[in-house]
Amino acid sequence: MTNLTQAERRAQGLAALTTLLGSQEEAETAAEEMQTDFGALGAYLIDWAFGDIWSRTGLAAKERELVVLSQLTTLGQLDQLRSHLGIALRLGLTTTEIGEVFVQLGGYAGFPRALSGMRIARDVFEQQGLSDAPITLEATPKDDAQRRADAREVLGRLNEDQPGGGPETGMGAFTGAAGRWAFGELWARDEALTRRQRSLVVVATLAAQGKSDELRFHLRGALNHGATITELEEVMITTILYVGFPTGVEGFRVLRQVQAGEPAG
Repeated sequence: MTNLTQAERRAQGLAALTTLLGSQEEAETAAEEMQTDFGALGAYLIDWAFGDIWSRTGLAAKERELVVLSQLTTLGQLDQLRSHLGIALRLGLTTTEIGEVFVQLGGYAGFPRALSGMRIARDVFEQQGLSDAPITLEATPKDDAQRRADAREVLGRLNEDQPGGGPETGMGAFTGAAGRWAFGELWARDEALTRRQRSLVVVATLAAQGKSDELRFHLRGALNHGATITELEEVMITTILYVGFPTGVEGFRVLRQVQAGEPAG
């Protein structure tokens, strides 16, 4: 438990902002504008969002940013997404790592949101002088036999220790159409993002959407992919900041159920 003074928390917030924005001068200017323009809300943004949340070390800053990109895209918050794409680049995420977030979101937040996010990313990359940098790597051409084989491998890992099977249970014909693409192509992409990072992106969007049953399955999948409980707790803490307390608290409840080994439903 910390026992910071407000001044210490403000200093911590400015330090976090300096990391995210790239210079102390920019951080101080941004903090002054936040407080001038938004009053108490701006002060809480500096002291709590940056001083308390972004200063936490349970999830690497680059991976917390993957969570934020996922949730802002899911929510359609494109102005905020534009700002965070610049932050993502400053934190060291590559254009293809960022682009792969939108590829993964195509399956979990829908193509319209994913395409909107990718368009904003293209604008930001161009402004940063990265217009020639690849935003995604090409899709690997696969026949249905290869898709099925890859889907079995992906689901074998996601389903490990899952009570009652996976999300495809009882879906009938839908499973073939969706499963061959989602698990045989989307999840089988080993380019740019690891399976663990893909899990963080998916957990983040499902938490933002309040999809508790799917979240439960993918929290277990994230653990199977090497994420830790601490890292998943940090995803939910970040969700509180970017989506709100009710949604973040619901995500925490589902995570605790997964920890306790409770079955779905």
